[in-house]
Amino acid sequence: MLRRLIFAAAICLASFQARASIVWRGDFETDDLSQWDKVDGLTSRLTVVKSPLRQGSYALRVELRSGDVASNGNRNELVRTVPETEGMDRYYAWSTMFDASYPIANTWQVFTQWHHSGCCGSPPLEFDVDGQTLSLSRNPPDNTGTVAIWSTPLVRGAWHDFVLHVIWSSSADKGFIELWYDGQKVIEGKSVQTLFPNMVNYLKQGLYRDSSIAATGVVYHDGMTMGTTLADVAPQLVPPPPDAGTGPDAGAEPTPGQPASVPAARAGIGFPNQGCTSAGSITGIVIAAFALLRPKGRGGRAGRSAPAR
Repeated sequence: MLRRLIFAAAICLASFQARASIVWRGDFETDDLSQWDKVDGLTSRLTVVKSPLRQGSYALRVELRSGDVASNGNRNELVRTVPETEGMDRYYAWSTMFDASYPIANTWQVFTQWHHSGCCGSPPLEFDVDGQTLSLSRNPPDNTGTVAIWSTPLVRGAWHDFVLHVIWSSSADKGFIELWYDGQKVIEGKSVQTLFPNMVNYLKQGLYRDSSIAATGVVYHDGMTMGTTLADVAPQLVPPPPDAGTGPDAGAEPTPGQPASVPAARAGIGFPNQGCTSAGSITGIVIAAFALLRPKGRGGRAGRSAPAR
């Protein structure tokens, strides 16, 4: 019993510390665009909506029409201006849905990108649609042509989940990416140049496309989260502890549209209503563990940890 309590406390503490390292959220749960630093395009085409949703209570609806021009391009995007710099290690998670009417065109349409601080050319890293293919692509510093790192058929009218791990570097040996798409790891780990020399990157999300496309495009974004570990942004993808998977809920599928529980949240065995959701819960487990170690006085009884609040 004591060993299980100490193990539970350690797992909960590790989980709590991981969640505390979330760097930023751009998930629209403020019911406005205030989490983002600026708009590159028309604010009227970037609306916070209550439906459709992937998580929480709000998502972003992006509409782009022919003639919506900003920064010399056909775009409506949100911008996070805080730079990604050399050696920075970051995880990003978000969900995107392309409306059923989303236009199919045999040219580029960018929906999420990390743009370089230089004035011109394509960004080092971008997610785009070309024809009926969705892809993660990179661009070399000399802008000689976009190179697809990963691709999959475009499916409209359904939410798609992205988790991207990047080490930002202008060195092809030090830069690194991993990618999960719809819960499956599709890039195991790849060395790639992710910054241009002597530049930084900044995040843009919305829709930016070739100006030759005439049809109106509608895309939805939800849940953007940036962190320093996979557990920060996508706890459901973290492998469970070695001794997990033996309880009554082992292997249970999460409710569609809802994030799965952090594996460590089931570690509070024997403590109803006390998971790893707060520092108070961790404290309760630690107190209970050490209470078992404390010598009992005459007529004394082992103490009971306070319930989680």
